[in-house]
Amino acid sequence: MTNRIVWIASYPKSGNTWVRFLAANLLYGRQESAASLGERIPDVHELPAATLSEPIPDIPELSGASVDATTASAAGPPAAVMKTHFAFSPALPYVECTAAAIYVVRDPADVLASNFFYSRRSAGGSDVSPEAFGAYAEAFIEHRGDPRWRELGMGSWPENVAGWLNASHPFPVLRIRYEDMIADALTAGRSIARVLKPGSVDAEIAEAVGNSSFQRMRDIERADIRHQRIGIFYKPYLQASIDSGSRFMRRGLSGDGAARLSADQRRRLYAALAPLSSELGYS
Repeated sequence: MTNRIVWIASYPKSGNTWVRFLAANLLYGRQESAASLGERIPDVHELPAATLSEPIPDIPELSGASVDATTASAAGPPAAVMKTHFAFSPALPYVECTAAAIYVVRDPADVLASNFFYSRRSAGGSDVSPEAFGAYAEAFIEHRGDPRWRELGMGSWPENVAGWLNASHPFPVLRIRYEDMIADALTAGRSIARVLKPGSVDAEIAEAVGNSSFQRMRDIERADIRHQRIGIFYKPYLQASIDSGSRFMRRGLSGDGAARLSADQRRRLYAALAPLSSELGYS
């Protein structure tokens, strides 16, 4: 059983699933379902609450003996990979076991839009009208994120991002921008491989990237729904929203949020999240 974790961390709806699939495809070969993904790279939010105070569950370990986020390495025993949306704090489950982190960040306007549709999917495919989107956007701007996530320990968008990226940590943190992955997924894949599987060759990284494409993940979602395989793409309580056409893999684009927000909403959103948003290239 490992006592070292490499986190794939992000604020919700920032591209965590994409990076998680890429990591699993690189480490364990082509993934065929979200259930398989969950077994290999567990979601800490899906673990029973009672287990979070117990030793790390028996999950696959990396075969390499080091993790390397930039030029620094954290040599030691093998490390497992886990997903989290929690803000970094001493309350993070298994925080003392952290060996490294891959943090995924995305344009807050796209994060806002993606969270809106995700919230509707969770609520049975309820109202997605422009009026409902406008009301959600105002709440997101006011709270600097979805207030539900703060209640669950994920913080506001700035709290989540700064906690992982701006704090001084005793472990390496690799920052991955969603927009950079869209522009050049292979380069992002190389960076991820340096953390999780040093020595990976371009051919295996390219294969993992191809197996993690938006279309490939959409195909997995269709199959999971068809076969009712429990995972991030299908759960019985989501049946009503699935029947209404709502999907987890919705668009996978950059700029969708900005296009849906008014000019005034965009201005107020980025102002509310400054200076962090501008430091990351979002404005």
